[in-house]
Amino acid sequence: MNYDWIKTRATFDAPKAAVIDPFKGTEWTYQDLNIRAENLANYLQEQGIRRGDVVGIFTPNDVAILDLLFASFKIGAVYLPINWRLKTQEIESVIADSKVKLIFYAEKHLSSLEGIADTLLHMDIDSQAYDDIVDPSRHRPFQTVSVEGNELASLMYTSGTTGLPKGVMFTYDGFVNNPINTALTYKINATYTTIISTPMFHVLGFNDLTLPLLMAGGTLIIQRYFNGEQLNDLMAQYKPNFLIQIPTMYYAMLVAENFDLKNFENIDFLVQGGSAPLPLVQKQFLKMGQPIITGYGLTESPLVCVNTPENNALKPASIGQPVMFLDVCIFNDNFEVVQVGEIGELGVRGNNVTPGYWNKPEETAQSFHGEYFLTGDLAKIDEDGDIYIVDRRKEMIITGGENVLPSEVEAVLSEHPLVAQSVVVGYESPKYGESVAAAVVLTEDDPNFEEKLDMHMRTHIAGYKIPRLYLKLTHMPLNSTSKADKLQIQQFINEKAQDNQT
Repeated sequence: MNYDWIKTRATFDAPKAAVIDPFKGTEWTYQDLNIRAENLANYLQEQGIRRGDVVGIFTPNDVAILDLLFASFKIGAVYLPINWRLKTQEIESVIADSKVKLIFYAEKHLSSLEGIADTLLHMDIDSQAYDDIVDPSRHRPFQTVSVEGNELASLMYTSGTTGLPKGVMFTYDGFVNNPINTALTYKINATYTTIISTPMFHVLGFNDLTLPLLMAGGTLIIQRYFNGEQLNDLMAQYKPNFLIQIPTMYYAMLVAENFDLKNFENIDFLVQGGSAPLPLVQKQFLKMGQPIITGYGLTESPLVCVNTPENNALKPASIGQPVMFLDVCIFNDNFEVVQVGEIGELGVRGNNVTPGYWNKPEETAQSFHGEYFLTGDLAKIDEDGDIYIVDRRKEMIITGGENVLPSEVEAVLSEHPLVAQSVVVGYESPKYGESVAAAVVLTEDDPNFEEKLDMHMRTHIAGYKIPRLYLKLTHMPLNSTSKADKLQIQQFINEKAQDNQT
């Protein structure tokens, strides 16, 4: 079957801007994108790349990422975006595990690839040599290879928050199904414009934003690296009507000096995902008449649920209900379906769900119950069918034999006007095994914040759930996918706890 949809898009569309890169000052039509991909496909074949081979890219947001994806689809190769924010050991594990044949890279990040064999480091995507290869004025037509829908199309590695990254497999059917689901959900069409500021190695920015928009024939503005102030400037210039970001990115835009609500006047959908919502940000945008709706997905199943704008106003903590062609189920520990209001593990099934982890049959088997992929997220459902993510199963704190959900404590903390952001984790306690701690970013400096927060918590939550330790931060440390780095925070808090004991 032919999965070369960029060629079809180029055939059906009149010339228009498909991808704009303000950083490089370039603009490409859909016809350009197809020609660039055909040129690169010819080049890859000349380098010995064949159907089923893995080809990688290690760059910030750039049109080259799209070049390689579309060229891979034409050849039947396996597309591998590599997270350039990972640590050296994690990057090395991804490269070794994937058996990648060659890697395109950005010169700026080449130092992160030290120790990788020179034979794998193929070409700088910002070089003249690369531009010459993909130059649309030098078209080298390519005959697209026919592939089966269940063949491997892409490997996308997890962020490695609980160990070395795992390779999530996507088939061709799965990889194209997700953009279709997303486009139908948000009613994306050729009139849509968006700015891609989340990293394109991540499913939120790539599978849930970039690909649906391009598949529908819209216009994509590339922000090479995220910066809240710069993004506000891009918003003013391009006036997008669709935006998907991680909550911390909306926060960075909101606190930047050049934030202007007028830049959002064309917005149809403001969507957040990738991590838990920030109540302060949601409330602020809602006050300004721009509700941020919550979408839910994960690397293994990019889009699962979305809240509607109307429902979001009533239930801002909910992830809404499943999108088209997705089923969800919440299981207890005996794999029985939970009742309304009960907490269990969320399972998902659908055509965009991974068939499993690359080279890890045991972990794959453990991650499924029948057709349902087990997300590791604890969730509950209400009487209307709306779903709430409660916490990660692995992040449950057990203190003195009592279970504490970090999200419950964070929700109470967020109600205090001093708290801009909070992350709750467990730390080592000689008395209780684990105790509850909170890292907080404050809205204003207050030397008595601990006493004030403690008083607030004692009137709103059970005693064993109250943080025994607070860590004040000027900003939350983020991991490679711009989520709060809970491992780093936990390390800071354990160090503070040990200092307090000495």
